[in-house]
Amino acid sequence: MDFEVSIDEHAEAYSVISVRGEVDLHTAPKVQSAIERAADPNGAVVLDMGGVAFMDSTALSALVRAKDTLQQQGISLRLASPSKAVERIFSVTGFRDYFDIFPSREAAISSV
Repeated sequence: MDFEVSIDEHAEAYSVISVRGEVDLHTAPKVQSAIERAADPNGAVVLDMGGVAFMDSTALSALVRAKDTLQQQGISLRLASPSKAVERIFSVTGFRDYFDIFPSREAAISSV
């Protein structure tokens, strides 16, 4: 599966990033970079993870770093539509409670 990360929507109070494919050692830095580019002060970044087919510990580490960086700037990182692969790594590692996870992109945006 090809990897793709894009900033789908950029509004005043939030940005939405969509990720598709495998997020691993080679692609995790691209996701982290997209998150940081999409960030606006006092807003939120919504990361739509519905298209993630695989995610490893490198990707999890990149998400933790991105969340911490954004949090220092007063910006929240919201994960939306986690795929089964994403759900699995969060469950196994115990990071489910560390992130704000929403069942859909719409739910993550409506709570901004």
